[in-house]
Amino acid sequence: MNLALGLLLGLLPLASAAWLWSQISHTQRFLRRVLVAVTVAGALLGALSFHLERLLLGWAELPTHLETAPLGAGLLAIFLVKAPLQEGLKVLPLWPLFATGRIMNARAGVLYSAVAAAGFASTDAVLGVAFAQNLGLALARGLFAVSGHLFFAGLWGSALGFGGQQRGRWFALAWLGATSLHGLFSYLVFARGPGVLLLCIPLVLFMAVLAYAALRDVAPEAVLLPEALRSWTLQAPSLSQMRGALKRQKEPLALFWIAVGVFVTFGVMLGFVAMAVYVGRQMGVDFSLADEADVRSSSPLVLLGGALLGAFPAAGFLVARASGRATILEAAIATGIAITLLIVVLSITAPIAVVFALAVAPVAFTLACGGAWFGVSH
Repeated sequence: MNLALGLLLGLLPLASAAWLWSQISHTQRFLRRVLVAVTVAGALLGALSFHLERLLLGWAELPTHLETAPLGAGLLAIFLVKAPLQEGLKVLPLWPLFATGRIMNARAGVLYSAVAAAGFASTDAVLGVAFAQNLGLALARGLFAVSGHLFFAGLWGSALGFGGQQRGRWFALAWLGATSLHGLFSYLVFARGPGVLLLCIPLVLFMAVLAYAALRDVAPEAVLLPEALRSWTLQAPSLSQMRGALKRQKEPLALFWIAVGVFVTFGVMLGFVAMAVYVGRQMGVDFSLADEADVRSSSPLVLLGGALLGAFPAAGFLVARASGRATILEAAIATGIAITLLIVVLSITAPIAVVFALAVAPVAFTLACGGAWFGVSH
């Protein structure tokens, strides 16, 4: 039973990579045998990683069962072994292509990294479910892990195809960033209780939206979504449009609106949390029963987490609209300062919450920038 369900789960990343290839092949031709070879190599390395990870954790005397590990030991296991090992092995099938000049643009980098990650995620999912004791929890974690493998590999994969003579430096920075973010994501998925998986749903949705925005730049001619959905999503900015909106214009940076934006962000966060508490009380939610070990009692966490995330696009919109600036740079800087201050406060009062804050910070920042985008008059 475990093996059969694991095989079904293992087909998901392969199907995703095949779909991506069918879309990107509209704009650039790729040799099928090369894609298949990269996928097979990724699958073999995924199997190697599954066993090598346990050997390295045992050798370093770190816990192999992350959910029962203390905070410090769990973080060390993920950031010293799990995340760098997985992302490092995914690079190996692509390196000969990169060294021989086969990856000449971001489109190729994204596709090759996606198929390598798909093969890796496929065997990782099959083995993870096949040897699991709790089948339902393993399947849920496997679904989140598959999305993480594909998304974070795409981050450093896109860096392989741009930057000219500085491509190696850009790739190193992208790989380090993607590995760090993947480590935070893996900690929430594998080292915390089942209730935290519900909080990871916004992260996966964020990955999907950001991946779509990136593909609009990488392959603008591809038919990524049905016509009915494309007519609506094209109103949202692409990554290149967001980068343009973040650039400083001729007018000087408005320090006043940055300071105001910090206070507005905190004020909106407090307002949204208060509203969530009020709505929860009206619905009969008992916030004292929140428990990450039980999915059924995690509704307070979901309600408060959703309120906090919803505060960022609202704050970004308000700051951008009130300032009347031509860019979203002031709103973005204000959001970054507010997130940094929040993390500093949490590190003093609730260290475990810092991990959650760091994992959600990119989502919150992007949501704020998206809200500011709609607040600016284009």
